[in-house]
Amino acid sequence: MNQLILEQAIEIAHSKYKSKQYHQVKQILQQILQHSNENISVYLLMGNVHYCLSEYQQAVEIYSYVTKIAPDMAAVHVNLGNSYAKLECFDDAIISYEKAIAIDPSFLKVACRNAVYVHSMNQQIIPALEMCGEVLDNSCDSNSLNVTLGSKCNRSNPSPTYSSHVNIYNKLHIDGDLKNGIRPEEMYMGISTIPWIVAIKDLVDLTNSNTLLDYGSGKGIQYKTVLPEDENHTEYQNLRDYWKVSEIHCYDPAYPPHQNLPNRQFDGVISTDVLEHCHQEDMKWIIDEIFSSAKRFVFANVACYKASKSLPNGKNAHCTIRPSVWWDLVLKSIAQNHPEVKYCVLVKYIWSDIKGDESVFQVLSNLKPPELAEIELNPSSTTIRQIRQEREDLVPHTLHGKDERVYYPLEGVAVDRKSTV
Repeated sequence: MNQLILEQAIEIAHSKYKSKQYHQVKQILQQILQHSNENISVYLLMGNVHYCLSEYQQAVEIYSYVTKIAPDMAAVHVNLGNSYAKLECFDDAIISYEKAIAIDPSFLKVACRNAVYVHSMNQQIIPALEMCGEVLDNSCDSNSLNVTLGSKCNRSNPSPTYSSHVNIYNKLHIDGDLKNGIRPEEMYMGISTIPWIVAIKDLVDLTNSNTLLDYGSGKGIQYKTVLPEDENHTEYQNLRDYWKVSEIHCYDPAYPPHQNLPNRQFDGVISTDVLEHCHQEDMKWIIDEIFSSAKRFVFANVACYKASKSLPNGKNAHCTIRPSVWWDLVLKSIAQNHPEVKYCVLVKYIWSDIKGDESVFQVLSNLKPPELAEIELNPSSTTIRQIRQEREDLVPHTLHGKDERVYYPLEGVAVDRKSTV
């Protein structure tokens, strides 16, 4: 294979790689390597192809070879670390990330962000917390667990930041986010529940639950506007019918119609996209309140990454960004006091690799493996037939020129009837 033909073949391989024709790229590269083994870019592309085809062991072999002949290529060490992580060779993954950062500190963000997930999967809490504090949340450090579990805050005596934080969200509900052009009726509508409606249905069925509390529900629009359908294409008029429950109570301390937390238990408590918005000093009592409100199950998801927007005070909306190994210990310390309650909590990370950014989850649960296998935890499994565009009843209105706003509650959803702020 002469030089011109070789260059043309490499160009074709790159073109097909961009269009994700990985098997064809692999065949082309195999032919090239039979005639020439001196081009590092060919090996790099082959490593990438193996990775994209989920052939992680082959990717490790190729990337490892490249690091020997070109040890100062930081990106290759990151790719090698990601490949090791996919094989659950977590210690080797961390070593590769550390080499990449030592070679080129500009890889700190992507390598450390992936390392937070890897350390958590490897149950290494101190390194996970330190990495998290390095790139995600500067309040996260090796003492974060002690701060939360040792906190004396409670519902009657929350942290000094709790009330001010609720007030910030209350104002966003009323006025909207003017800086980002988000209208009041579009703020915290409650749609973060939607990706998890199948998982929640499975938990309802598993535990034979009939009443639900949505803790941190936002405006609760999902219970009026979402028209789901099941795997048999049976259509439902609302989530209450889809889940086959008799009651869904919305609670959100920042939204006046839902500020009432009943002094009673529900079969299940769900809390989606909530806990990362709470400060670590309040986390213990908030999670305990969630478990105390549940008779049978708790479902929650939590983000281990920065929110895309900041609050009006300039701080990121995700004020407690912690790795799953931290959440696991917090949950276990509280769940042991509620042995009758099954829980399933998903911690979401943003994983960065040569394919781009994707969501990966770690499941924290006390469910037995056969029980957990019955829960559909893939958010893409949700099928929504339609979302009604009915938001006018969620808009705060000023009455008679007074600084007084009234909210119109959702039909069919239990709310606190106190309507003025």
